[in-house]
Amino acid sequence: MRTTVGFSGSGASRRALRWAVQDCAATAHPLHVVLASGAAAGPGELDALLAEELSRVPGREPEVDVTVTTGDPASALLRAAADSAELVLGCGRKVAPIGPGTGKVLSVVLPRSPAAVVLVGPQAVLTAPRRLLIVSSTDAAVSEWALERGGDLPLRLLTTWQARSIATRPSDVERRRAHLVAAGRHQAVRAVLSAATARPVRADVTEGSVGEVVPQRLTVGDLVVVAAASVRAMPIRTLRSPVVLVPSSERRVELPAPDVVDLRDDVRQGLQRS
Repeated sequence: MRTTVGFSGSGASRRALRWAVQDCAATAHPLHVVLASGAAAGPGELDALLAEELSRVPGREPEVDVTVTTGDPASALLRAAADSAELVLGCGRKVAPIGPGTGKVLSVVLPRSPAAVVLVGPQAVLTAPRRLLIVSSTDAAVSEWALERGGDLPLRLLTTWQARSIATRPSDVERRRAHLVAAGRHQAVRAVLSAATARPVRADVTEGSVGEVVPQRLTVGDLVVVAAASVRAMPIRTLRSPVVLVPSSERRVELPAPDVVDLRDDVRQGLQRS
């Protein structure tokens, strides 16, 4: 259940690191930081920043180790993700929307990551999650990941639907058909969640696109969980919550060949409390 976070020294990566530290402290998961050699911040600055972030953690600090890579950062992140439950990345304000034109690292990692990717946008509140907001999907990987990751967190299931028509205004028949399809998907996912946990599952079926409905339904402290294919529809840079992109259960990933890395696998003794 290791969590990996990419760090370059940028403001976006600092936000990702802060969220990852808070989350790992709450879940007791070990934290793995991947630092690109030649990035804006070096190992010394990362050590100081880690010490500062860990000092904010209430209770026991997570176990931390660092990898300094001299190769391509996207390749290093993909290899690290293969041994991680999730990969945390920051999403900055000044790059293009997710999709074509996205910054180099995100554009390489998002479609290839073997692990769920947590995107921490510039407006996301940096606290440990207090609830999972799950956007229903026909791919069972989304609910499976949420159940494995959720622990004791309350669950909220959200299903969105829209009538697809070339007409400006879809007919009532088209709208009813779209609603019935969404309701069927909603009930199937809710049944899986309810059968696998004793926690109550709050559930809603709402008309509208994912990008319109999710910002209206989330609250501060939510962790939004969606299928990775939904990334283009999510307003990552304006959401008040991080977004987990769960890869398809059918995704087949070929990891890049190893490049030169400097592994610092020792747990940082000065950064932990007994």
